[in-house]
Amino acid sequence: MDRHLVPVRPKLLANRDCPSCGSTEVDAVGTVFPGVHVLGEYRCRSCGYAFYHDLPVGFAVDHDVSIGKEDGKLHNPKGAAGWVWSPLLEGFRAPIDTDVRIERRVLRERKRVVVLNTLDFLYGHVLLKLWNAQYYLDAHPDLGLVLIMPRSFEWLVPKGTAEVWLVDQRLGQAHGWYTAIDRFVQDQLPRYDELFLGKGYAHPDKSKVDIERFCGVAPFPLEKFVDQPRRITFVLREDRLWLRSPFFKFVHRALNKIGLKGFARWLFLADQERLAMAALRRIRKHYPDVKATIVGLGDRGGPVPGVDDLRTRRMDKDTELRWCQAYSQSQVVIGVHGSNMLLPTALAAGCIEILPYDRYGNIVQDVAARYRDVMQLFLYRFVDEFSSSRTVARHAISMFKDFPVYYRNNRINIH
Repeated sequence: MDRHLVPVRPKLLANRDCPSCGSTEVDAVGTVFPGVHVLGEYRCRSCGYAFYHDLPVGFAVDHDVSIGKEDGKLHNPKGAAGWVWSPLLEGFRAPIDTDVRIERRVLRERKRVVVLNTLDFLYGHVLLKLWNAQYYLDAHPDLGLVLIMPRSFEWLVPKGTAEVWLVDQRLGQAHGWYTAIDRFVQDQLPRYDELFLGKGYAHPDKSKVDIERFCGVAPFPLEKFVDQPRRITFVLREDRLWLRSPFFKFVHRALNKIGLKGFARWLFLADQERLAMAALRRIRKHYPDVKATIVGLGDRGGPVPGVDDLRTRRMDKDTELRWCQAYSQSQVVIGVHGSNMLLPTALAAGCIEILPYDRYGNIVQDVAARYRDVMQLFLYRFVDEFSSSRTVARHAISMFKDFPVYYRNNRINIH
């Protein structure tokens, strides 16, 4: 059987050892779908211990834990980090009984299905899990793909999906043990003769992702890098800023800690804008024809010639698609590290990412690298979190100036 599938019906994955006595004689009883996690329910034949154990989907592929059904004890033999198991354990001990509206949308009736659960509390996690859909659509056309997803991601459902279960829930509410979600899923399971879970890897191979299948927008054609009008897109966040110095970072964090987050907020936002526009001016000294786009959740700034400011505080499908079109027309996207860089890098030719030192452990996780050769190293640039507009501009200028040589040497003059 494909190792990327987890059997649920007619027979649930049963290779789980008892976390209490260690016996391998364990019966699979059923499943629980409380939200982000999907768990199997098991009972030990030797000691009678009943427990839930993470099924290997999402982050639980590597960081699975068990919880005693009756004693509520956490079993964590692999030493999974607290951010993985703590919300699950808290949810188990205090389940949420409030109603959660879920819509089952059937696009193609299928009796044999693979269910891909993309629910998560972080935007980037949902998106990365969703990108696993392409594998199941291509590798298992005999199975209907069923997506469990937040309604706000509906616009990214790929063609060929059999069903979509749309969950009306804000991402920040996803942590928790929702009995309503479990009831809904349990009501659906008997519809299918055979059901698997997709593992939904947290870090799929992004170079294989055909982003056009998800958003309907074709990525920037690399062979047109020189011929297309020059464009840069700045991805400017208000909750994670491009800060010009350690002092600015210290003051920003200090104000947040003492509850004065709103105080001088305008100062930091305005300075981030100054850094971005200063970089653009420096780039235009070498390439006067460069156009720019600004995207992000926030208020638009003042008019700047040759700059399309698409920032907004209300997201909808039309806005998402306008942003995607901007990325797909950009040779370079520039922004601070975060999940906000996933779609831009999946669609643009390259990026310059401002990387805070405390995110070194997450480097490239937010970059949807499109290439597997030297062009990857050339087109994806990472700079220090306190990089000046001069530094960022130098990288962008180099990418425009040196691209023809790198493209010729690595895409044309090769066997």
